Amino acid sequence: MRGVTLVELLVVLVLLGLVAGVVGLTIHTAKPITVTDPTLAAIAAARDSAIRTGRSVTIILDVHDAQHEVTASPDGRVAADTALAIDPLNGARNATP
Repeated sequence: MRGVTLVELLVVLVLLGLVAGVVGLTIHTAKPITVTDPTLAAIAAARDSAIRTGRSVTIILDVHDAQHEVTASPDGRVAADTALAIDPLNGARNATP
C-alpha cells in the first residue's frame, strides 16, 4: 500500500493556496451590476413581473415632464413610446436614438 508523501501534500496545499488567493482577489474587485437609470429599472421590474405572473403589466412613467405608457408582455416583449427609445425585445435602451 502506497501513502501520500510529504512533498505531494505540500504541492497540493500550495496549489490550493494559489487558487484561494486568485479567487479572493477577484471577489474583492468584482463590481455589482446596477441599473442607474430609474426609467430602465421601472421597465425591468414591470417586465419581470409580467414574465413571473403570466399577465401583461402596464406602467405610466413620468419622463421629462411627460407621461409615457409602457406595457410589458408575459413573453418578455416591451411596448413603449418611441420617445423612450426602448428595445421591444429586451426592454433596454436602443443603441441608435
